[in-house]
Amino acid sequence: MKKLIGCILFLAALSLYMISCEKDDLCDPLITKTPKMIVEFYRAENREEPQVVSNLRYFVEGRAEEIAVGSTDSTAVPLRVDATSTKWGFKRDRAVSGGTATDTDFIEFKYTTREEYVSRACGFKTLFTLNDEVPSPVLTTGDDNTFWIQSVEIEKFEIENENEVHVKVYF
Repeated sequence: MKKLIGCILFLAALSLYMISCEKDDLCDPLITKTPKMIVEFYRAENREEPQVVSNLRYFVEGRAEEIAVGSTDSTAVPLRVDATSTKWGFKRDRAVSGGTATDTDFIEFKYTTREEYVSRACGFKTLFTLNDEVPSPVLTTGDDNTFWIQSVEIEKFEIENENEVHVKVYF
């Protein structure tokens, strides 16, 4: 009988210990990270069908480091969490007689930020709201004064995840 009572008390204590434990706080990188802005490219003549940009690269204005994407019809572009605007330079290669030429255009995105609490272990992530003022975003060109990007259209002003297209670029 003493063994039975001892086993019951041991199991009761073990059960209370297991119930009082908190689950591990692990951060799911897909949910807890600050989302990037999804940019999709279209031909200006056919605004419904995505178009591949050859050898796409982009960079923050004033920095030499480029992010090479390759040939693609969309890309994920990070926005600065410590500012209210980010100006990205987009480069593409095009065929010309005797080789290739590089075109560079700049798009400045203006936005507001807000922090969202994720969890104790993960902390906060930053969410963005693109400005709906005109003109926004602001499109400028590089040194050659010719635009390869014809227009930019905001599809979703709220950037809360990377599951949808936020900006369409027509070229």
